[in-house]
Amino acid sequence: MNQTSLKPVSVSQLNLYLKNLVQADPHLKTVCVEGEISNLTLHSSGHIYMTLKDDSSAIRAVMFRGYRASLKFIPKNGMKILVIGDVNVYDKTGTIQIYVTKMMQAGIGDVYMQFEELKARLQKEGLFSESHKKPLPKYPSRIGLITSPTGAALQDMKNVIRRRYPLVEYTVIPTTVQGQEAASDIVEAIRRADAMGFDVMILARGGGSLEDLYVFNDETVARTIYACETPIITGIGHEIDFTIADFVSDKRAPTPSAAAEIAIPSTEDVLMDLMNSEQKLNQKMQMMLTTFESKLKLASSRIESHSSVRISGTLSRLDVMKHRLSGLVTMLLNDKGSKLKIDMEKLNASNPLELCRKGFSRVTKEDGSPLSRARDASKGDRLYITLPDGRIVSEVREIEEKDYGTDV
Repeated sequence: MNQTSLKPVSVSQLNLYLKNLVQADPHLKTVCVEGEISNLTLHSSGHIYMTLKDDSSAIRAVMFRGYRASLKFIPKNGMKILVIGDVNVYDKTGTIQIYVTKMMQAGIGDVYMQFEELKARLQKEGLFSESHKKPLPKYPSRIGLITSPTGAALQDMKNVIRRRYPLVEYTVIPTTVQGQEAASDIVEAIRRADAMGFDVMILARGGGSLEDLYVFNDETVARTIYACETPIITGIGHEIDFTIADFVSDKRAPTPSAAAEIAIPSTEDVLMDLMNSEQKLNQKMQMMLTTFESKLKLASSRIESHSSVRISGTLSRLDVMKHRLSGLVTMLLNDKGSKLKIDMEKLNASNPLELCRKGFSRVTKEDGSPLSRARDASKGDRLYITLPDGRIVSEVREIEEKDYGTDV
């Protein structure tokens, strides 16, 4: 190619092109590099600038202030370190450098790699899954504090409990939190606490170095936390410290004090909840009363309307029945009257007085017995003859017996 045909590019364009190439390379993302610190600058802005070198080569490195807060040591020239970060191009100078997110002293690198390996494996198994995490009770009555009985973490948690929610009952389950035997002690303490029926448990210890906190990266401790039936909160170290136990627990708190604050409500919050509940209850009751009142008015109106219709219909039916009953009574009275008239006529026909009015009379003896045959009278008997207008007293002077052809 003819060199005169080459189109020149600016330095900025070249550096930008190189930067894009580096950024597109996945092998330059999250690299882990070991080397010795030289040309160290702890800038007043909080950033750390340095060169990382070995026996035959060197590369620039920078750690910004936000990541510097996680350091457990003060970097110094000549110190062997392990850094994790992304390789990129600083386009203003065309310098390739490592943008560091984590820094640790040499020798700790193996520990960190073990931590990352275990973290990845447990995460793949689902031990960190949100779906497995148990909800925390809003108003616990009993709390188990799994921690060192002599550590500052216990006092911090007690202070928070006394200040925020003194009604809660807490029990200390003592355990060592550092050293070779600490992992088995912590496992035993967690299992013992889980069987004691607490509403929630707190696994806590104060701050320390990576080696001090490494016991909480133990796989057995992680699986024991995962198997717990009781919700468990971890408050291990400081805010920048993360352990495997934190990822497995139901809730991670940055410090032991914060764990206690998460586990219990404050008295003020409880009072506020009660006031809100009372207000909501009053509103709901008022709504229910208003609804019932409306329903009652509607029901009353329907009953009144229905009753009016029913009463009107009943009155109409009663009026019809009244007329029917009146007609039946009239018919019955007429029928009874006709029968009574006939009976009266029959009675009158057999009435002695009526017979008397036809010329007949009633004759009785002195003792009141009727005289129906002449032969029953004796000469000299006093007889009483009853007529329509009075009675005649007579004496039998003579008896004449005749046969009228009837057997009386």
